[in-house]
Formats: sequence, C-alpha cells, structure tokens
Amino acid sequence: MKKIVAGILILGTLSSCSLGDDTPTGNNNNNIYDTNIVGLWKIQTEYQISGSDKSTVIHENTPDDCKKKGTYEFRNDGKYYMNDYNTVGSACQKTESTLPYFYDSTQMKLTINNNNAEVLDLSTSKLVILTPANYDYNGDNTNDYIKTVFYK
Repeated sequence: MKKIVAGILILGTLSSCSLGDDTPTGNNNNNIYDTNIVGLWKIQTEYQISGSDKSTVIHENTPDDCKKKGTYEFRNDGKYYMNDYNTVGSACQKTESTLPYFYDSTQMKLTINNNNAEVLDLSTSKLVILTPANYDYNGDNTNDYIKTVFYK
C-alpha cells in the first residue's frame, strides 16, 4: 500500500510540472523593467574577436542579402523569437526558434536558452553583445568570441 501511495505522489508531482514551459527561472524583474532590449532587432555587423584580449578584431562579417532578412525579437514575456537566414550553397535558408531569455541589466548579461552573452552596449536603437565562439579563429590556442551589433 505504501508503494502505491508513493507512486501516486510521484506521478502527481511530475504531472504538476508543465513540460515545454519556456518561462525563464529566477527573478525576472531586471528583464521586465529594461524596455531597451524589448523589440525587433536586425544584425548590422558581426566580428570575430580575439579571446586573448576580447577587443582585437580578427575578421568583420557584413550580412549578405540573405542574412539581412533575419529578425531577432525579445518580448516582455521572456520569449526570444529568432528568424535567422543563412546562405547555404546558392540557397537562402531560414531557421526559426522560440526560446526563453533573461536580461540582467545590472550585470549586463543576456541569457538565451542557457547560453550567456555579455551586453557591451544597449540603447533604444542599438544592441551589442559578445558571445563565446568556442573556436580559435586566429590560431593562438585561445577560444575567441563573436561580437554582434544589432539595430532596431
């Protein structure tokens, strides 16, 4: 009998959890009150940045006509909507995602689906983030970063 009651309690606990709930955990107050990040963004430029000093530009990538179609939207509900376009061969391919995000304006940290970025600049019309690339672009045995400049 104890095993049946324990089984019912475990199932009740699991069923009360919502599978697929993308709501970010933690205090979301910094995200709600900073309206600068909320909105629809487009990529202006991407840079490969040296991991050894986080400032030396290794390479600049200006979006082609395909990439320019992309939109990246942060909403007040903690959801990030990405419509990313990339040229693959001669085709322009779209990738869509809806992911949870959290922006901590105090620490200037942006987390999208557990991936962290440092916010270097944020205004009503400009967002600049620095994300780990997990790749060594310049061959100095140090993983580099991607700096992305967005505009509204």
